[in-house]
Amino acid sequence: MKCRWMVALLLPILGGLLAGCAGGPALLQSNAARADAAARSANPPLAKTRFETRQFDLIGYYRQSAPNDPRLAIFIEGDGVAYVTRTQRAVDPTPEKPVALDLAARDTAPNLLYLARPCQYVGGRNGRNCDSAYWTTHRYAPEVVAALDEAISQYVGHFGGKRLVLYGYSGGALLALLLAGQRGDVESVTTIAGVLDHQAWTSHFGDTPLYGSRNSLEVAERLRRLPQRHFTGLRDDQVPAALAPAFLRRLGLPPEKFITQLPRADHECCWAELWPQLALQSAIAP
Repeated sequence: MKCRWMVALLLPILGGLLAGCAGGPALLQSNAARADAAARSANPPLAKTRFETRQFDLIGYYRQSAPNDPRLAIFIEGDGVAYVTRTQRAVDPTPEKPVALDLAARDTAPNLLYLARPCQYVGGRNGRNCDSAYWTTHRYAPEVVAALDEAISQYVGHFGGKRLVLYGYSGGALLALLLAGQRGDVESVTTIAGVLDHQAWTSHFGDTPLYGSRNSLEVAERLRRLPQRHFTGLRDDQVPAALAPAFLRRLGLPPEKFITQLPRADHECCWAELWPQLALQSAIAP
C-alpha cells in the first residue's frame, strides 16, 4: 500500500476526522486540544502528523532539529482509557492525560517522535479498523506492533535516523520492548511505570489474560543484550514496582543494575515534572 503520510505531515489534521469518542466529539476535541497544547509547550515545539499504516491511522508529534544527527528519540503512549468500569470497555482509548506526550514535550532531544497508540485521537471505535479489542485484550497484538513499526519506518525513511532510542510509558513500555526485539536499529530502551510482562501483570491482579497480545518474553534473547533502564514508582498501584525486578530476573539480568525506583511516584505523578532530571540517567548495557 502506498504511504501517504508525508502529505499529512504538511497538512493540518481536520477536526472532522477526530469525531466520535467516548463522551462525544466535545470530549475528543478537548483531549486533542490538550495534546496539541502539550506539543506546543515543548522547546522547540512539536509538530503534529498522521501516519497511515496498513491497518490503523496513528497520530504523532515530532521535531527534527538536527538533520545530521543519527539518533532519534521515540516516545510511545500508554494504553489510555481501556475500561470505564471493571467490565465495560471504553469506546475510545484516547488518554485524558497523555503522560508519554508530556515526557516528550519536556525532553531535549533535537530529533524526537511521539506516537499515540492505534485508535487514540482518531475517534476510538470510529477509527479505521478500530475495535475495542485493540485497547483491551489485543492491546499488544501483532497488528498493533506492526502499525507502530510501520510508522517508525515511514518517519525514518523520510527524515533519517539510524540509532533509535525508545521510551515507553505504562503499556507503551511493552510495545517499546517488542519493537526493540525486532528492529535492528534500536540503540536502547527506557520504560516509565511500564508494563514489562503482561502475563505477570494480569496475573498479579487476577484479571483476564490479554489472550490476543504478544508478550515481551518472546524477544527475551534480544532484550537481554540491549541497553535498558526501567523507572518505577513505589506508590504505583496500577503497575506495581515489584513486577519490574521479576521481569529482569526472567531475562537473567540483575534488577538492581537497571531499575531506578522513585519513592513518591505513582502511575501518573510526577513523571513529566521529573523527566528533565530522569532523562539524564542513560540506559545501561547488560
